[in-house]
Amino acid sequence: MHGLWLGYSSFWTLMISDYLRSSESVVRPKTLTAAVTVHQKLPPQGTTNSQNEVDSRKIMIATLIALGVAYLLIKYRNRAIGTTKRNDPPFCEAPGWPIVGGLPTIIKHRNRLLEDFTIKGFRLGPGFSVTLPGMRIIDISKPEWIEYIQKTNFDNYVKGHLLQPMWDMFGKGIFVADGATWKRARQATSTIFTVKTFKTIIEPSTSKSMDGLMEELKSSAENNHSLDFCDLFLRFTLDSFVHMTFAKDLNILGTHNGSDQYTPDSAESGGLSHSAAPFVKAFNFTQDQSDFRMAVRVGWKLIESMNTSMGKQMNESLRIIDDFAYSLIDERSASLPDPKGLKEKESTPPDLLTLFIETRDDRGGGLDRFELRDTAMNLIFAGRDTTAQTLSWAFFHLLMNKHLVSKLREEAIAVLNEEPGNCVTYANHKSFVWSNAVIFETLRLHPSVPKNGKVALSSDRIPGGPTIQAGDVVRWSDWQMGRDPFIWGPDCGEFKPERWIDEAGRMKQFGQFKFHAFNGGPRLCLGMNLAMFEAVKVTVEVLTSFELEFADGWLEAVPKSERISSRYPTPAYKTSLTLHMQHPMMISVKHYHNSSKET
Repeated sequence: MHGLWLGYSSFWTLMISDYLRSSESVVRPKTLTAAVTVHQKLPPQGTTNSQNEVDSRKIMIATLIALGVAYLLIKYRNRAIGTTKRNDPPFCEAPGWPIVGGLPTIIKHRNRLLEDFTIKGFRLGPGFSVTLPGMRIIDISKPEWIEYIQKTNFDNYVKGHLLQPMWDMFGKGIFVADGATWKRARQATSTIFTVKTFKTIIEPSTSKSMDGLMEELKSSAENNHSLDFCDLFLRFTLDSFVHMTFAKDLNILGTHNGSDQYTPDSAESGGLSHSAAPFVKAFNFTQDQSDFRMAVRVGWKLIESMNTSMGKQMNESLRIIDDFAYSLIDERSASLPDPKGLKEKESTPPDLLTLFIETRDDRGGGLDRFELRDTAMNLIFAGRDTTAQTLSWAFFHLLMNKHLVSKLREEAIAVLNEEPGNCVTYANHKSFVWSNAVIFETLRLHPSVPKNGKVALSSDRIPGGPTIQAGDVVRWSDWQMGRDPFIWGPDCGEFKPERWIDEAGRMKQFGQFKFHAFNGGPRLCLGMNLAMFEAVKVTVEVLTSFELEFADGWLEAVPKSERISSRYPTPAYKTSLTLHMQHPMMISVKHYHNSSKET
């Protein structure tokens, strides 16, 4: 094709050159009078030649542009520019538009990309691909293929540029880093998830935030007002994660009554400190703006530069977050008497930040000020959204299946009656089998990170799967796999927590690559036990104290997602890195009176 292009170019160059040479010859008049007349009427010879040259150049440029466009349309007639033709049978490529590939389809279906890719996967089969300018994306949504990418040949696949829209927020933290930087961040984070840390830091922080959540539900029940449970759970997780990380009280729970939703500005008068209020407002904005960036992907920098107010607010929000984090880091670092800190004293550290400061790598070095910021904020950024969203989807399904609420209460009351504190603890949270099953089933259908991907460093072939070229993006969707009958059976679209419970009443294990909501391989989620503890605690303690119903008219009015193999539609999701509900979930709250609990 390259030779054909050169042939076309040479042919038209010769033709245009001949035309230019022939246009220079002038037909002479037969008589002097005629010659004089013509000479008087014609413009000066130099002007004529200059105009002809300009016109000829325009023709040549237009012709070359037309030929160039024609060449591109022929070469990239059904795929994006900058990609090679795929020849990897039996795996196929979804036909795209000339030059731009699948970009128009993605833009058109931007609010239902999960459904669109799932339907494509069912129609074209696993291993299908789509192209975008300069990029081929290959779907590998099969457990054994993901295991190969994330475990067997782990070092060949990196996050690379895929999370660039979040670099200024996540820094060099564990969720966006690769290679040695990622290993160092993971080592630092792994040190905090011990039984001692759960008992001395995580559990007390969660219980404190739980008190605020229960206070707000009690107020709602007494005042007969509905609450947005999506907002409620986001505030609960932010409050608990900031407290366990920095030992800082945000006071964003239980600070308002009625149906008016919380805002940092309105809450400041209700107990937020002067330093905490701007942080919460900035945190919320950066999360929303990051969602926007991940949805737009291409061109977000241009959009923020054109919309100066948006760009300025993002920069200001990041500055506020950094100031908040660095001030607490400096304060805590100054309070430690020596590099060995609290370990020599055998004292209880006040927060996770102290543990991060005391962390030492293989060479005995600690985290610097910037690494401490990234490590701490990655924990808060990731932990806040994922657990809150899981709780939102779980409570939606529970209210759609009231028989499950009865099962959870029956089991919870039996377990709690044997507990002196009558509450969920880290030590007993796995005893609530039905509550754990509900959370796992929620994550199967509504994984916190519904889609993910990596970039291949070198060419490769997945055993029994597609060929991957260097630079290709391999993409998988846990949301898609949760609805795949070849993975989860013909009832894959149904919300059935019982699939997680065996005949003996114990939890089943499906393996980290079939049930992939917590990732797998070396990047297996370190916070899995923390997430499950918080989710089970909230579910059990809320349902054993309150009766919940969807607010009047909410279920009928809320926009729904397209159903795929499910008995009922679910609320529309927000296109993002994580799986937000797109709209508030309004729930009315009443006190639950249980006779067996009172006796």
